[in-house]
Amino acid sequence: MVPHPDQSTVSNHLLKAMSPRDFASLAPYLVRVDLPRGHILSMPGQVIEHCWFLEAGIASMVMATHDGRETEASIVGYEGMVDVATILGEQETALRCFMQLPGHGYRISARALAKAVDESVTLRSSLHRFMYSVLIQIAQTALANASFTVEQRLARWLLMCSDRLVEEEIALTHEFLSVMLNVRRAGVTLAIQSLQSAGMLVAERRKIRIADRGRLEELSSDAYAPLR
Repeated sequence: MVPHPDQSTVSNHLLKAMSPRDFASLAPYLVRVDLPRGHILSMPGQVIEHCWFLEAGIASMVMATHDGRETEASIVGYEGMVDVATILGEQETALRCFMQLPGHGYRISARALAKAVDESVTLRSSLHRFMYSVLIQIAQTALANASFTVEQRLARWLLMCSDRLVEEEIALTHEFLSVMLNVRRAGVTLAIQSLQSAGMLVAERRKIRIADRGRLEELSSDAYAPLR
């Protein structure tokens, strides 16, 4: 029998910040899982079977059109969970969520989490605060997409990824970034070259390393808010 996780050893911020009583209500249902790149966590129109508390890696939530075009709404790392629709009592989600960068975390039955949320005011309050942070991130994404240059949006996105990773390097392709930023691949390439020429990042094959975080924060302006 696999032992229940110990709250003192978990890395997920939501799990770590819970009251011992709230964590104990979830612990029997938490299963540690590896989450490879591209792993699907939820799909639009499908019943949500599980929720996920990430400890490493980054999950991306995207909205798609009927003809397959996608744009990213938000990302989640060790600070949060997927899928927040469960906390609102919803059984389905409108977003596709997948692992953008590989990692690991804890899987829990959506039914078990929903029951625990219904029975605990403190747990519900904790998860609602996280939901509010996701709402703010989505609003900032909308602001960035509507008002900012590709360079500014790239700077913001790299900072958001860096906040959720232990490593200095971010393993990403230009093609993937074009989907996340909702711009053509050529536009992504030019933006990367521009920021690299300015000394803000170093781009290598399938990897980007932040070289000057302060200048990236200045460039990304009001659309970026660091994790607290």
